[in-house]
Amino acid sequence: MNIGIIGAGLSGIVAARDLARHGHTVELIEKSRSVGGRLATRRIGDGKADHGAVYFTVRGEELKQDVADWQTRGWVNVWYADPYPRYVAVDGMNALAKRLADGLPVHLNERVETVTTRDGQVSVQTDVTTRQYDRLLITSPLPQTLDLLADFPVDAALRELTYAPTFVGLFELASDTRIGPDGILDTDLAPGILKVINNRQKGISATELVSVYMDESWSEEWYERADEDTLREIERLLQTVTGSAVIQSRQLKRWRYAQATHVWNEPYHRLRDEPIFLAGDVFLEPDDASGRTRFESAYVSGLRVAEAMR
Repeated sequence: MNIGIIGAGLSGIVAARDLARHGHTVELIEKSRSVGGRLATRRIGDGKADHGAVYFTVRGEELKQDVADWQTRGWVNVWYADPYPRYVAVDGMNALAKRLADGLPVHLNERVETVTTRDGQVSVQTDVTTRQYDRLLITSPLPQTLDLLADFPVDAALRELTYAPTFVGLFELASDTRIGPDGILDTDLAPGILKVINNRQKGISATELVSVYMDESWSEEWYERADEDTLREIERLLQTVTGSAVIQSRQLKRWRYAQATHVWNEPYHRLRDEPIFLAGDVFLEPDDASGRTRFESAYVSGLRVAEAMR
């Protein structure tokens, strides 16, 4: 079969790898300039800073086996364990996404505008061209997915799922500034700060780059404000951790759909009577004990939807 995948984040990449391995023709369509989605890393000067997923953990046997292979290849390592391992990607989380997507056909900088079906085929019109598929997988955040499917009968409960935004401030410091024993603080912080990460201590940056993640309520409150005002306030809050450390540069990343406030208790969803499937980190297996979106839920969703589409 000829299968199209909208969204080259982790779920889309995992599904594409599995489908290609089983002999199907696949291609990914990604609106950004790189694969990875929230496996995101930014280069700042001579350093690197993750500004999406900070690390990932492993519960299931399938991901455990893949992670063992990734460790052998030198793609990931253990950052710290408290009490179980937190894994990070060598050279930043986006490097892992690029390695996993290596060899897959990916159309970058291409935005999907409409999706239609006729005679069992799916037509995907982008701002570049129109593509035809036997089956289509959509892995973008649900609000964006449902905009594309406005003319399709979609389960009303899916439309009720909402997401919270997150701001991430990226700060380049002039001198070494330790952030906790391992390079992360996520407790006893000023109100509004979710966690603070030193990317040098984490092992991915040659320079002192600090990522400051703001919590959902703070990000929601500040989302419509000017970026410069938002950055200034994040910097003020960061100083409660770093004191008088000199900041050489600063940047802001806003994630509109960072964390689903509710999840879907199936690892994927198929539209009734249509060759269109939905997957992503919001789609959890019914026995998922964590009940929240994360790296592993995206990975498992990609595997399960690929099994269903084969």
